[in-house]
Amino acid sequence: MELDKTYEILIDPPPPMSWEDYERHVIFEWSNLLNSGNNSDETSLHNFLEKHPCLLPGAFYPQPSGHFPFPGAVISKPPLTGLGKKIPDFMWITSDSGHIYPVLVEIETPAKRWFTNKGVPHSKLTQALDQLTEWKTWFNTTENQALFNKLFQIPDVWLRYRTFHPYYILIYGNRNEFKDNPFISKKRAQLARSDEFHMTFDRLIPLNQSQQFICVSIKCNYYNALSIPPTLKLGPNLADYRSIIKNKESAVIKNDLITRERKEFLLKRIPYWDKWAQSDMKGVIQTSDEE
Repeated sequence: MELDKTYEILIDPPPPMSWEDYERHVIFEWSNLLNSGNNSDETSLHNFLEKHPCLLPGAFYPQPSGHFPFPGAVISKPPLTGLGKKIPDFMWITSDSGHIYPVLVEIETPAKRWFTNKGVPHSKLTQALDQLTEWKTWFNTTENQALFNKLFQIPDVWLRYRTFHPYYILIYGNRNEFKDNPFISKKRAQLARSDEFHMTFDRLIPLNQSQQFICVSIKCNYYNALSIPPTLKLGPNLADYRSIIKNKESAVIKNDLITRERKEFLLKRIPYWDKWAQSDMKGVIQTSDEE
């Protein structure tokens, strides 16, 4: 029997902000922040990245696989049980047909230096690298992996066929430090250990392929929406993942870049797509359907 669609796509809804306009806005505001007096304030940097997760690398690490990150969002300050106070700044949960890839992101500040004047790795850099080592150690036990899978609600189907392989991203300093010193630049490239990626803050740019992703936190064993981009579109593609995220409507209301008409539309349609995602009869899905 041929399956039918079990959802409706509304025609001509109020449009979201275009990617081109949003990209220009993010680049302008990010540049201002990096060149301001707040560029040494990690909290200001973190808050900006929470609002604009398209700047954060890692949504498709270690390489594009055709799978969206789970749950269609980056996770801010993901708790790793028993690790202590220093938790990752952000985390993507990506996958391919054979692996689950937690991608942990540590941000420092663009004001921190990689090396001393003598060309020795700076003590602050050493501390940041030690954070990555702590997270590697935490993930290197089956007990902690099981805690991770439970807390972050990793889909059962992933656990049956996929193995665990975390990656670690350090965002630190500014590339101007290496502008006139190619030897130090080459030396920096040798610092990244297995499964690590290091980059400077000025390498971060808005990523078109991440424009539909939300920023969330884990709160009392549920995903809580912190921000929703003004480019967000609704449809069947990410509805399953988004349906487990609470308070999406509050995140919509807080975003000043979303027009009043678009906000009203999203507030009406988010519950519709959550209900559809939770139904047992999905029918046929057209991946190009969005509103």
